[in-house]
Amino acid sequence: MSDAAIDGVVGAIGATPGPVEVLGDSAFARALRARLGAATPAEGVRPVVVVETSGEAAAIAAALARVDDLGTVVLAGLSTGAGPVALDLYADLHVRGLTLAGVPAPAGAGPQAP
Repeated sequence: MSDAAIDGVVGAIGATPGPVEVLGDSAFARALRARLGAATPAEGVRPVVVVETSGEAAAIAAALARVDDLGTVVLAGLSTGAGPVALDLYADLHVRGLTLAGVPAPAGAGPQAP
């Protein structure tokens, strides 16, 4: 697993004052969870940062819905090419004060990666 790719996500996150959640099943997602000590937050607790690694439109929309207000969503997965993600930039990002960051995914981290 590429340490540079993981370092890119860590840099995008910065110092976080709360829970971080990593979405996805790939080796990259598992390595990120291990490096960040990320786990699914307790029920009723919304993560301050969500890292989405699958690149799937539905997963990106779910990450935006799941993250806490004023939180950050990091897109670290290759697009599946299934079409654009429907976002209302005003309601989904601006009103909630979200930060959306994209980082290069590691080689081989596409949807077919184990």
